[in-house]
Amino acid sequence: MESFDVTALYTSMSNDSAMQVIFELLTQHEGEINMHGFKIEQLMALLKKCLSCSIFRWPGKYYAQIGGLAMGQRLAPSLAIAFMSKVETLVTDLGSLHYRRYIDDCFVICSTQEEMDKCFELLNEKSEYIKFAREKPKENWLSFLNVQINLAENGYITKWYRKPSTKNILVHYLSSHPSHTKRALVRNMFQMATSVCTGREQKEESRNLVREIAVSNGYETVAPRDRCRGKAKPQNDSSSDSEVPFILPFISNELSAAKSRCLRRTGLVNSVRIVEIPPNTLKS
Repeated sequence: MESFDVTALYTSMSNDSAMQVIFELLTQHEGEINMHGFKIEQLMALLKKCLSCSIFRWPGKYYAQIGGLAMGQRLAPSLAIAFMSKVETLVTDLGSLHYRRYIDDCFVICSTQEEMDKCFELLNEKSEYIKFAREKPKENWLSFLNVQINLAENGYITKWYRKPSTKNILVHYLSSHPSHTKRALVRNMFQMATSVCTGREQKEESRNLVREIAVSNGYETVAPRDRCRGKAKPQNDSSSDSEVPFILPFISNELSAAKSRCLRRTGLVNSVRIVEIPPNTLKS
């Protein structure tokens, strides 16, 4: 059991190799794909034009990326997946016991170490543009994405995993975000951590890790609910349709509570609905 990872996949892959893979896939599956009236040659021309528009500014000057795929380009993940599907054909044909891949992270199980070494060699020899790095289990645990895997005699054991380089920085408890946003963040982390675990011991270990991360970001000690104690109250669609939205910027939880109290005092709770717009982010 090992994991293989491509070193700098996007920047190592050439535009020509990505276009060649897409051309082969379109030719192979032309009868199965809705081309929306385009011919393969036209789609390839559009793809070439998109890949040639990797322009960025730094600082005050404009540059064009002429090698590799741009990290922020929307086409990059799809092209990387298509390229990897071609690279891995030799390994899948080799007949390993188990092979799974997520973009450029591969999880491989072979019956012998010789077969594992052969898989690694084939992947590295398949393309001149990319190179794989391998990771072996440490103390019988192998890290893959956000999971650690341990092969036992009767099956396997999994638990939640965080890379040592992960900063574990969340939206701080004292930040000016709505309370429900911060509650959902911690709740979702608990759900993620426990959903990838196979046993009670692993779930408790993952919960403790989530608690440590939450406390380090200003949250009080929290305990997750293993099950929902009640069903969500269905919303009254007819009442929500008749309410007039009153749009205001979100400032703080205290001010939001004060707005709700003022609305109740006016007697317009069933007629007006306060909608708070969060502040702009760095992206927006």
